Amino acid sequence: MQLASPQFRQRVLLPMAAVLIAAWIVSGILMRKDAELARQAEAVRKELRAGGFEPDVALVEERIAAVRADTEKLRAYTEAGRMLAADALVRERGAQPFQLLEFERERADAETAALKAASAAGVKVEPSAFAVLADTSESPLQPRRRWAQLALARETVRRAILAKVATYEALPVPAVREIRIDPGSPLLADEILFSVRVTGDSARVQDFVESIALGGGPDDARFFIEHLVLRKDGTQAPDQASATVVLAALLPPSAAKESP
Repeated sequence: MQLASPQFRQRVLLPMAAVLIAAWIVSGILMRKDAELARQAEAVRKELRAGGFEPDVALVEERIAAVRADTEKLRAYTEAGRMLAADALVRERGAQPFQLLEFERERADAETAALKAASAAGVKVEPSAFAVLADTSESPLQPRRRWAQLALARETVRRAILAKVATYEALPVPAVREIRIDPGSPLLADEILFSVRVTGDSARVQDFVESIALGGGPDDARFFIEHLVLRKDGTQAPDQASATVVLAALLPPSAAKESP
């Protein structure tokens, strides 16, 4: 068997051997690098476990689902804020200088309409339903806030009447919170708070609470329930209940520039 010629060894075998050696060297470097990265990754995992950050797929998925649910709630409340801002009282009157006589006239009209609907449905609406809005001590008066409070009061009593609770009353005092990232930063929204109490058949009271949180119909706004107290009337009337609800609606700034 004839050995390869010197020319073949010089032109083919030697370059091939050099390539193989280089590949072996590079492979060794990469293997050592992979091993080092694996050691570093394991060290990081040990530190995480020691700090109580052991990865849990089920827990991560649960947290993701919670974030998505919170996002959906926020989207619903934001949409409710848009609907509140689109109410004719807020849209048409909120941009104008506040006129107390005009506000009182609209408040009286809303009360008259609510009492008429409540009488037909067998619901007792207390005078406080709209009387809580008579306070004008806010200084300076914010027209959009005041009209938004009236719109919210009107919508809340409407849902109580639709639920056919036995009694409905508003509790003092309606409040407004400004939502800003930092003090002095631009206004993101006004949070309009409204507190009510209803009594009646347990199922009716439940219907009212659900209509606040979920909307009474496909086009109804969903409001955030900030505080809820449900009570049964006891053994003498086990089917009777009451609910005290503090609900909140977001009112986004108007298209005009808001002062910080």
